[in-house]
Amino acid sequence: MTLAEWLLLLGAGLVSGVINSVSSGGSFFTYPAMLSVGLVPIEAATTTLAALTPGNLAAVPEYWPEVRAQRRRYPAILSVVFVGGVIGILLLLWTGADAFDALVPWLILGATLLFAVSPAVRRWAETAAPSLTDGWVGVATLFAMAIYLTYFGSGVGNMVLALLIIRGFPDFLSANAAKNIVMTLGTVMATIAYSFAGFIAWWPLVPVVLGSAIGGRFGSKIARSIPLPALRAFVIAFGLFVAAVQFAR
Repeated sequence: MTLAEWLLLLGAGLVSGVINSVSSGGSFFTYPAMLSVGLVPIEAATTTLAALTPGNLAAVPEYWPEVRAQRRRYPAILSVVFVGGVIGILLLLWTGADAFDALVPWLILGATLLFAVSPAVRRWAETAAPSLTDGWVGVATLFAMAIYLTYFGSGVGNMVLALLIIRGFPDFLSANAAKNIVMTLGTVMATIAYSFAGFIAWWPLVPVVLGSAIGGRFGSKIARSIPLPALRAFVIAFGLFVAAVQFAR
Protein backbone atom coordinates (compact mmCIF):
# COMPACT_ATOMS: atom_id res chain seq x y z
CA MET A 1 0.00 0.00 0.00
CA THR A 2 1.40 3.39 -1.02
CA LEU A 3 1.48 6.51 1.12
CA ALA A 4 -1.19 8.12 -1.10
CA GLU A 5 -3.50 5.13 -0.61
CA TRP A 6 -2.87 5.16 3.15
CA LEU A 7 -3.74 8.87 3.29
CA LEU A 8 -6.87 8.30 1.18
CA LEU A 9 -8.09 5.65 3.63
CA LEU A 10 -7.20 7.89 6.58
CA GLY A 11 -9.22 10.71 5.01
CA ALA A 12 -12.17 8.42 4.36
CA GLY A 13 -12.01 7.31 8.00
CA LEU A 14 -11.93 10.95 9.16
CA VAL A 15 -15.03 11.81 7.11
CA SER A 16 -16.74 8.65 8.33
CA GLY A 17 -15.98 9.49 11.97
CA VAL A 18 -17.25 13.05 11.63
CA ILE A 19 -20.50 11.95 9.98
CA ASN A 20 -21.11 9.05 12.35
CA SER A 21 -20.62 11.36 15.34
CA VAL A 22 -23.92 13.12 14.58
CA SER A 23 -25.75 10.82 12.19
CA SER A 24 -24.78 7.65 10.35
CA GLY A 25 -23.72 6.71 6.84
CA GLY A 26 -19.96 6.92 7.29
CA SER A 27 -19.48 3.55 5.60
CA PHE A 28 -20.63 5.12 2.31
CA PHE A 29 -17.21 6.82 2.29
CA THR A 30 -14.96 4.06 3.64
CA TYR A 31 -16.32 1.36 1.31
CA PRO A 32 -15.52 3.11 -2.02
CA ALA A 33 -12.16 4.25 -0.61
CA MET A 34 -11.28 0.60 0.02
CA LEU A 35 -12.37 -0.30 -3.50
CA SER A 36 -10.17 2.46 -4.89
CA VAL A 37 -7.02 1.04 -3.26
CA GLY A 38 -7.55 -2.32 -4.93
CA LEU A 39 -9.73 -4.36 -2.58
CA VAL A 40 -12.36 -6.53 -4.25
CA PRO A 41 -15.96 -5.77 -3.19
CA ILE A 42 -16.26 -8.63 -0.70
CA GLU A 43 -13.00 -7.55 1.01
CA ALA A 44 -14.05 -3.90 1.03
CA ALA A 45 -17.42 -4.75 2.61
CA THR A 46 -16.07 -7.08 5.29
CA THR A 47 -13.19 -4.74 6.14
CA THR A 48 -15.66 -1.87 6.46
CA LEU A 49 -17.71 -3.99 8.88
CA ALA A 50 -14.56 -4.66 10.90
CA ALA A 51 -13.78 -0.93 10.92
CA LEU A 52 -17.14 -0.25 12.59
CA THR A 53 -16.36 -2.53 15.53
CA PRO A 54 -14.11 -0.23 17.65
CA GLY A 55 -16.59 2.63 17.45
CA ASN A 56 -19.50 0.40 18.41
CA LEU A 57 -17.55 -1.07 21.33
CA ALA A 58 -16.46 2.37 22.53
CA ALA A 59 -20.06 3.60 22.67
CA VAL A 60 -21.30 0.79 24.94
CA PRO A 61 -19.85 2.05 28.29
CA GLU A 62 -21.36 5.48 27.73
CA TYR A 63 -24.84 3.96 27.83
CA TRP A 64 -24.29 1.37 30.54
CA PRO A 65 -26.92 2.85 32.94
CA GLU A 66 -29.54 2.55 30.17
CA VAL A 67 -28.38 -0.99 29.38
CA ARG A 68 -28.71 -2.04 33.03
CA ALA A 69 -32.15 -0.48 33.32
CA GLN A 70 -33.45 -2.54 30.37
CA ARG A 71 -31.34 -5.67 30.95
CA ARG A 72 -34.36 -8.00 30.95
CA ARG A 73 -35.02 -7.18 27.32
CA TYR A 74 -31.56 -8.07 26.05
CA PRO A 75 -31.52 -11.89 26.12
CA ALA A 76 -34.43 -12.15 23.68
CA ILE A 77 -33.17 -9.36 21.42
CA LEU A 78 -29.57 -10.59 21.28
CA SER A 79 -30.67 -14.18 20.69
CA VAL A 80 -32.52 -13.07 17.56
CA VAL A 81 -29.58 -10.93 16.44
CA PHE A 82 -27.11 -13.76 17.03
CA VAL A 83 -29.07 -16.30 14.96
CA GLY A 84 -29.74 -13.77 12.19
CA GLY A 85 -26.10 -12.69 12.24
CA VAL A 86 -24.91 -16.28 11.86
CA ILE A 87 -27.21 -16.74 8.86
CA GLY A 88 -25.93 -13.51 7.29
CA ILE A 89 -22.34 -14.70 7.67
CA LEU A 90 -23.11 -18.16 6.30
CA LEU A 91 -25.01 -16.59 3.41
CA LEU A 92 -21.99 -14.49 2.43
CA LEU A 93 -19.60 -17.41 2.77
CA TRP A 94 -21.92 -19.73 0.83
CA THR A 95 -22.75 -17.37 -2.06
CA GLY A 96 -19.13 -16.22 -2.39
CA ALA A 97 -17.48 -13.29 -4.11
CA ASP A 98 -19.14 -13.55 -7.54
CA ALA A 99 -22.70 -13.36 -6.19
CA PHE A 100 -21.69 -10.59 -3.80
CA ASP A 101 -20.13 -8.57 -6.63
CA ALA A 102 -23.37 -8.79 -8.60
CA LEU A 103 -25.39 -7.60 -5.58
CA VAL A 104 -23.11 -4.70 -4.60
CA PRO A 105 -24.82 -1.94 -6.64
CA TRP A 106 -28.22 -2.99 -5.31
CA LEU A 107 -26.91 -3.23 -1.74
CA ILE A 108 -25.43 0.28 -1.91
CA LEU A 109 -28.63 1.67 -3.45
CA GLY A 110 -30.73 -0.09 -0.81
CA ALA A 111 -28.49 1.15 1.98
CA THR A 112 -28.75 4.71 0.68
CA LEU A 113 -32.54 4.50 0.53
CA LEU A 114 -32.62 3.03 4.07
CA PHE A 115 -30.54 5.97 5.24
CA ALA A 116 -32.81 8.43 3.43
CA VAL A 117 -36.07 7.14 4.93
CA SER A 118 -34.78 6.33 8.42
CA PRO A 119 -35.69 9.70 10.03
CA ALA A 120 -39.29 9.40 8.80
CA VAL A 121 -39.44 5.79 10.00
CA ARG A 122 -38.07 6.83 13.39
CA ARG A 123 -40.65 9.63 13.78
CA TRP A 124 -43.41 7.20 12.83
CA ALA A 125 -42.01 4.64 15.28
CA GLU A 126 -42.07 7.11 18.16
CA THR A 127 -45.79 7.75 17.69
CA ALA A 128 -46.76 4.19 16.73
CA ALA A 129 -44.83 2.42 19.52
CA PRO A 130 -47.78 1.88 21.89
CA SER A 131 -49.61 -0.29 19.37
CA LEU A 132 -46.58 -2.11 17.94
CA THR A 133 -44.60 -3.04 21.03
CA ASP A 134 -45.32 -6.76 20.86
CA GLY A 135 -45.69 -9.32 18.10
CA TRP A 136 -43.77 -11.58 15.76
CA VAL A 137 -43.57 -8.99 12.98
CA GLY A 138 -41.05 -7.00 15.00
CA VAL A 139 -39.06 -10.15 15.80
CA ALA A 140 -38.98 -11.13 12.11
CA THR A 141 -37.92 -7.62 11.13
CA LEU A 142 -35.07 -7.63 13.65
CA PHE A 143 -34.05 -11.06 12.37
CA ALA A 144 -33.92 -9.78 8.78
CA MET A 145 -31.92 -6.72 9.87
CA ALA A 146 -29.41 -8.97 11.66
CA ILE A 147 -28.91 -11.00 8.48
CA TYR A 148 -28.30 -7.79 6.52
CA LEU A 149 -26.01 -6.42 9.26
CA THR A 150 -23.48 -9.24 8.99
CA TYR A 151 -23.89 -9.64 5.21
CA PHE A 152 -23.31 -5.98 4.24
CA GLY A 153 -24.34 -3.69 7.08
CA SER A 154 -24.34 -0.20 5.58
CA GLY A 155 -27.31 1.98 6.50
CA VAL A 156 -28.88 -0.44 8.97
CA GLY A 157 -28.09 1.38 12.25
CA ASN A 158 -30.89 3.94 12.02
CA MET A 159 -33.41 1.28 11.04
CA VAL A 160 -32.42 -0.86 14.04
CA LEU A 161 -32.89 2.21 16.24
CA ALA A 162 -36.36 2.84 14.80
CA LEU A 163 -37.35 -0.79 15.31
CA LEU A 164 -36.21 -0.77 18.94
CA ILE A 165 -38.32 2.33 19.54
CA ILE A 166 -41.25 0.46 18.03
CA ARG A 167 -40.50 -2.51 20.30
CA GLY A 168 -41.14 -0.38 23.36
CA PHE A 169 -37.87 1.00 24.71
CA PRO A 170 -39.02 3.88 26.90
CA ASP A 171 -36.82 6.68 25.54
CA PHE A 172 -34.31 7.55 22.84
CA LEU A 173 -31.25 6.93 25.05
CA SER A 174 -32.41 3.43 26.00
CA ALA A 175 -33.16 2.56 22.38
CA ASN A 176 -29.83 3.99 21.23
CA ALA A 177 -28.01 1.97 23.91
CA ALA A 178 -29.69 -1.19 22.65
CA LYS A 179 -28.83 -0.26 19.07
CA ASN A 180 -25.15 0.03 20.04
CA ILE A 181 -25.26 -3.41 21.69
CA VAL A 182 -26.92 -4.94 18.62
CA MET A 183 -24.43 -3.33 16.24
CA THR A 184 -21.51 -4.39 18.44
CA LEU A 185 -22.64 -8.02 18.51
CA GLY A 186 -23.16 -8.10 14.76
CA THR A 187 -19.87 -6.44 13.81
CA VAL A 188 -17.84 -8.52 16.30
CA MET A 189 -19.37 -11.73 14.93
CA ALA A 190 -18.66 -10.62 11.38
CA THR A 191 -15.09 -9.56 12.16
CA ILE A 192 -14.25 -12.90 13.78
CA ALA A 193 -15.87 -15.01 11.06
CA TYR A 194 -14.51 -13.06 8.11
CA SER A 195 -11.04 -12.96 9.68
CA PHE A 196 -10.94 -16.75 9.69
CA ALA A 197 -12.31 -16.77 6.12
CA GLY A 198 -9.48 -14.48 5.01
CA PHE A 199 -11.80 -11.72 3.74
CA ILE A 200 -10.57 -8.84 5.94
CA ALA A 201 -7.67 -6.72 4.68
CA TRP A 202 -5.88 -5.71 7.86
CA TRP A 203 -3.45 -3.11 6.53
CA PRO A 204 -6.16 -0.96 4.89
CA LEU A 205 -8.22 -1.36 8.07
CA VAL A 206 -5.63 0.47 10.23
CA PRO A 207 -5.85 3.98 8.68
CA VAL A 208 -9.65 3.78 8.47
CA VAL A 209 -9.98 2.93 12.17
CA LEU A 210 -7.44 5.62 13.08
CA GLY A 211 -9.18 8.24 10.96
CA SER A 212 -12.59 7.24 12.32
CA ALA A 213 -11.41 7.61 15.91
CA ILE A 214 -9.93 11.06 15.23
CA GLY A 215 -12.98 12.17 13.27
CA GLY A 216 -15.40 10.94 15.91
CA ARG A 217 -13.44 12.53 18.74
CA PHE A 218 -12.59 15.92 17.27
CA GLY A 219 -14.85 16.27 14.25
CA SER A 220 -18.22 16.38 15.98
CA LYS A 221 -17.93 20.15 16.49
CA ILE A 222 -17.44 20.59 12.75
CA ALA A 223 -20.31 18.25 11.93
CA ARG A 224 -22.61 19.91 14.46
CA SER A 225 -21.97 23.29 12.82
CA ILE A 226 -23.45 21.93 9.57
CA PRO A 227 -27.26 21.77 9.42
CA LEU A 228 -28.22 18.10 9.79
CA PRO A 229 -30.51 18.11 6.70
CA ALA A 230 -27.58 19.39 4.60
CA LEU A 231 -25.25 16.77 6.04
CA ARG A 232 -27.76 14.00 5.37
CA ALA A 233 -28.38 15.29 1.84
CA PHE A 234 -24.63 15.15 1.17
CA VAL A 235 -24.42 11.56 2.44
CA ILE A 236 -27.45 10.50 0.37
CA ALA A 237 -26.11 12.18 -2.78
CA PHE A 238 -22.72 10.52 -2.32
CA GLY A 239 -24.36 7.14 -1.70
CA LEU A 240 -26.40 7.47 -4.91
CA PHE A 241 -23.22 8.46 -6.78
CA VAL A 242 -21.37 5.39 -5.50
CA ALA A 243 -24.34 3.18 -6.45
CA ALA A 244 -24.41 4.69 -9.95
CA VAL A 245 -20.68 4.06 -10.39
CA GLN A 246 -21.12 0.44 -9.30
CA PHE A 247 -24.05 -0.06 -11.72
CA ALA A 248 -21.91 1.36 -14.55
CA ARG A 249 -19.04 -1.09 -13.93
